[in-house]
Amino acid sequence: MQLSNSVKYITVIFFLITLIFLCIPIVQAGQLEIRITNIKNQDIIKINEKEHFIVSVYDPSLTDTPYLINVTIVFNELPYMINGESAELILQAPEVDSDRSYQIYALKEGYTSTNKTIEILNNDSKNLVIITEDVVDAGNHFPVYIKDENGNPISNVLVGIENYWDQRASTDDNGRVLLTAPNDKEEITILAQKDPYTRVKHTIKVNIESPWWETFKNSPFFPIVFGLIILLFVVIYVNQKQKKDIFNRASEISKEKKKNNSVEDGNYKTPSESKEEIIDYKVGPKDTVRSQSKTDSKIEEIRITRPKKEKEVIPVKSDIDKTERIISENKIKKDKYEWFEGTDSVRYEIDKITGEIDEEGKDKWFEGIDNIKEKINEKVKNKDKKKDNKK
Repeated sequence: MQLSNSVKYITVIFFLITLIFLCIPIVQAGQLEIRITNIKNQDIIKINEKEHFIVSVYDPSLTDTPYLINVTIVFNELPYMINGESAELILQAPEVDSDRSYQIYALKEGYTSTNKTIEILNNDSKNLVIITEDVVDAGNHFPVYIKDENGNPISNVLVGIENYWDQRASTDDNGRVLLTAPNDKEEITILAQKDPYTRVKHTIKVNIESPWWETFKNSPFFPIVFGLIILLFVVIYVNQKQKKDIFNRASEISKEKKKNNSVEDGNYKTPSESKEEIIDYKVGPKDTVRSQSKTDSKIEEIRITRPKKEKEVIPVKSDIDKTERIISENKIKKDKYEWFEGTDSVRYEIDKITGEIDEEGKDKWFEGIDNIKEKINEKVKNKDKKKDNKK
C-alpha cells in the first residue's frame, strides 16, 4: 500500500516538472556575423602585409541597428574591443614571410561566437615606382602609373600632388590614376603611398602658358616694334613742336605788322594807353580826344585823318580773237532762229500759210528750238498735199 502511494507521488512530481519545463520559454542565443573591409569600405578576403583593414560585427536578425558594440575581437592571438559610435575596429595585417591565413573571432554575451578567415599576402617588393610624364601642361589631366620594383602594377595606391592632397585618387587594377596639373606651379611633386610600401615622391615640370605680353617680350620682333613705337613718338613730338613754333612765329609777325602799321599811321599806343583811351564822338567824326588817368597830366590831342588815295582803274587785257569768236557764234545763233522771232503778226501770217489759226493756244505750236522749223515745214507739206488731193 505504501509502495503504491510512493509511485503516485513520483508520478505527480514528474508531471509537475514536465509541466514547468513546458511553460518556461526556451531562450536561444543570437547569431553573429563578421564583416572585413579595406579602407575604402570594400569587402575583402585578402590583404597585403602591413596594410590596414576594418572589422565590424553585426546581428543579421536586426534591421535598424545591425552593427554591434561591446564585441570582443581576437586576431593573431590578441584581443581587441569594438566600442564607439562607428562600431568598427581598425587592424593592421602583420608582416609575413609567405602568404598565410588568419582567423578573426567575435565574442559577445548572449550570442554564439563566430569567426572568419582572412589571408595575409607577402610582398617581396617594398618600394613603389611612379611612372609619368616629365613635363605636363597646366590645367590638363595626365596619367600616373604605380608599379613595384618588379614592374607589376599595384592597385588601391593613394596618389596625389603635394600641397593638393585633397585631390588625391586611388589607382585602378592597372595601377593607373589621372591627376590634374595646377595652373600656378611650374614644378609639382607627386606622392604615392600604400601600406606596407614605403611612401615615394616624384617631381615633374608644369608648362604654364605665359601671358601675351611675356610671349611678345620674348619674341624676336619685340626690339623692332619697340623701336618703331619710339620713332613714332619722336616724329609726333617734333611735328607738334614745329607747329607750335610756327604758330608762335606767326603770332609775333602779326604783332609786328600791327605795330608797324600803327607807327606808320602815327596811332601807336602802349597797352596802358589803349585801355585808358576814351573817344568822344561829339567832337567830330575826324577828331578824337584821349585822356589819361587822373594821376597823369591831362593831354588833349587832335588827330586829323589823311585823305584817302584815289582809286586807280587798271584795264584788264582781253583776248580780242576770243571775244570776236564769241560774238560771231552768237550772231550765227541769232540768224539761225531769226525766222520765227517777231510779233503776233508774224505768227498770224504763218498760221495763214498753214491754214490753222489758234488764238487761244497761241505760241504753243512753236515751243522748243531744235525741231520747230521742221514741224512748220511738215505742216506746210501736209497742207499742200490736202490741196492737191482736193483737186
